[in-house]
Formats: sequence, C-alpha cells, structure tokens
Amino acid sequence: MIELFATLAPIALIDSLSVAPVAMIPLLILLGEKRPLAGSLSFIAGIVLTYLPFGLLLLFGLDTLFDSLAHSFTEWWSKEPDLGEIVLEIIAGLTMLWLGYGLWRKKGETKAEPARKGMTPLQAFAVAAFINVSGLWGALPYFAAIAQILKEDLSNGGMVSALLFYNLVFALPLLAFPALYLMLGSRSERWFARLSDFITRWSGRALAILLAALGLAMIIDGIGWLNGTPIILPGAQG
Repeated sequence: MIELFATLAPIALIDSLSVAPVAMIPLLILLGEKRPLAGSLSFIAGIVLTYLPFGLLLLFGLDTLFDSLAHSFTEWWSKEPDLGEIVLEIIAGLTMLWLGYGLWRKKGETKAEPARKGMTPLQAFAVAAFINVSGLWGALPYFAAIAQILKEDLSNGGMVSALLFYNLVFALPLLAFPALYLMLGSRSERWFARLSDFITRWSGRALAILLAALGLAMIIDGIGWLNGTPIILPGAQG
C-alpha cells in the first residue's frame, strides 16, 4: 500500500496543479469577501466532493457506462453536422456575440455600481462542483490513478482508502490559498480585498471578449460548413 501511495501522490499533485489555474480566480475573489475561510473552504469542498464520488463510480464497475457514453459522444462529435445543427450553431454564435456586446456596454457605463454581494459558502460549493463536473472527461491523471489502484487487486476498503488518499493529496495545493490567508494575518484582509475588487472589475470585460470571440468563431464556422470550409473540426468533413 505504501508503494501505491508513493505512486498516487505525484499523480494527484499533477492533477491538482492542472486545476489550480481555473480555481485560482474564484478562490482569490472568495478570500477577499466577508467570509473568506468559509467561502474558500466550501469552494475546495465542492471540487473534492464531486471528484470523490466520480472516482468511486469508476472503481466499482461503472467504467463501462462511461466508456459507452464517451464512445457515443466521440461519434457525434466527429460526424459532419446536418443543416439543423449548423443553423443552431450560427444562432448560438449570434446569441453569444450579443451577450458579449451587452456585457461590454454594461461594464462601460460610468454610473456608480451598487455594493457587490459576495458569494455564500453554498454558492461557492455549487460553482466549484459545476466547474469540476464540466471538466471530468478531461481528468486523465485521475483515470491513470484509478487504473493503478485497480491493478493492485485490493479489497473494497483498500481501494476506497487509496482513493481517499489521492483526493487528500489533490486538495493540498488548493488548501494553500486559505493557508496563505491565515499566515498573512491582518494584512491578508486588505491584500485579498484589493485583489478581489480588481478581478471582479476586469473579469466582466474579459468574459465579454471571450463570449464575443467564441460567438464570432461559431458564426464563421457555421457559415464555413455551409460553404464546405469549416474552421472547427475540419477533419470531420467528408
């Protein structure tokens, strides 16, 4: 078991460091709000407590179901879209372009903004869970770790213990954020509050640009499929 833990620990750290860039911005915002520790710890719990059940499902035989779903998704993703799907893509692109433009205009208004309400711990948990579930199919290190656990031919209790260890190590880099908050003491409140305000102020513009760019790409791609020159998944053609 010790050798297995020694194998799982670096995989878990690599997995966590791949999540950290996505989790960093919400964590920094939460640490600048009124309940920094409750919010940040709830966010981390939202990630871990969605990761762990997914691993348990894979360990105890539901991997065939995920394989079947992945195969169906791959077939749908690789086939050439029909006319209805192309029209939906163009409509979705126009919607995203309109939302991006509206968000940019709203952020450009000079009137005083009302005091921002922070996320509650429950909202932080839900946001983290949504982010994590959205990226589960790309959790390649997690799949590799589960394969290592299955190779050991452990008892059910042993497999659960190994998975719990993996998730604990996975959480450590994320826990560094609230730990830093505690280490900095009173200075951390001012520093994280300023950082949170900065991110909140500029994240809206960044989101507007991202929405507009994705919307434009979808419109161009949809028109490209109609003309036989798509920009997304050109290999699916013919």
